[in-house]
Amino acid sequence: MKSLLFRDDESLIGSNWYYLEKKLFIFPLLLSFIGLLAIYSLIGTEYSITLLFKHTVFLLFSLTILFFFSLLPVNNLRKLLNISAFSFLLLLILVPVLGYEIKGATRWINLKFFSIQPSEILKGPILCLFSWFCYLFIKTGKFSYMFFAILIILYISTLLLLQPDIGTLMLYLSSFFLLIILYMRNIKLFFILGFFGLIFIAFAYFTFDHVNIRIDKFLSPENSPQVAKSLSAIIEGGFFGVGLGEGQLKYSIPESHNDFIFAILIEEFGIFFGLFIALLYPIFFFLIKKILKSQPNLFIQNTTFSLCFILCMQAFINIGSSIDLIPPTGMTLPFISYGGSSMLSYAIIFGTLINFSKNEKNSLSNTS
Repeated sequence: MKSLLFRDDESLIGSNWYYLEKKLFIFPLLLSFIGLLAIYSLIGTEYSITLLFKHTVFLLFSLTILFFFSLLPVNNLRKLLNISAFSFLLLLILVPVLGYEIKGATRWINLKFFSIQPSEILKGPILCLFSWFCYLFIKTGKFSYMFFAILIILYISTLLLLQPDIGTLMLYLSSFFLLIILYMRNIKLFFILGFFGLIFIAFAYFTFDHVNIRIDKFLSPENSPQVAKSLSAIIEGGFFGVGLGEGQLKYSIPESHNDFIFAILIEEFGIFFGLFIALLYPIFFFLIKKILKSQPNLFIQNTTFSLCFILCMQAFINIGSSIDLIPPTGMTLPFISYGGSSMLSYAIIFGTLINFSKNEKNSLSNTS
């Protein structure tokens, strides 16, 4: 009987598992375990055991998706991601019609038994689609490919402004601009696109009240009540924390299972543990880049870089808002915060990155 780990196995698992960089699975699994600890700690506050149960179901489903995406042949994965991108682009246009409002924003669609946030799940697939259009533009010289990419980002921008979801839109725009810079390899584009980014921030500040309020509170001498509590919890935790379940921040701060989960973890496990969490994301990025340093395929290189960028950037935004480096944005901490859409989104991203990092020389050298 052939082992699934052997190279001559022809099944989906066996034929691809052999080439995977298994150590990369450690990162999403570690983050998943940390997330379970954090959600478990919240039981007894405003949240019941139901939250842990739902989080576990989301996690198991997301890990299944992660492993499935990591095992697909590269070209099949690319095609699946492109189909997923167009599917969630269609769902995105239904949000203003079928979505429901939470705290002044309409971002979720209720599907009776669960809700989904299309703009969240779209992140990985749309970046791969953008990268594919840019790749085809570079290879063929046909501007139509870049024109399609620009149309799509304008479509996404319009719908996210309607929700409104400025934080997610800025993440999309910065990732799209990054891809253009990576493919064009022109440093002048960095300054030009950076200038447009500043104009957009100014536009958001003067157009949307919630953006104006958050930035003003961030720039004021006094911290907002949420951030002040978050910083107090981090100070209370010290280097080694007060122990699992012993933290007090979770009893007094709203959205403790999402926006400020990092502060809750530091209060209970300490600053050293918080640093460990914060470093997991860039270390994963570094390992991916090290594995792919000799990868000749431009699409694989640039798509991988952009996916790692959006992963690390969202982690930085969540952590930065908890420690008062940036204004609060409402973004989750990837694979730790509660949320089915967020978890599925980053399961797709982790699975795609691990897939693209296969060490089979011939599997990544051609993309058709």
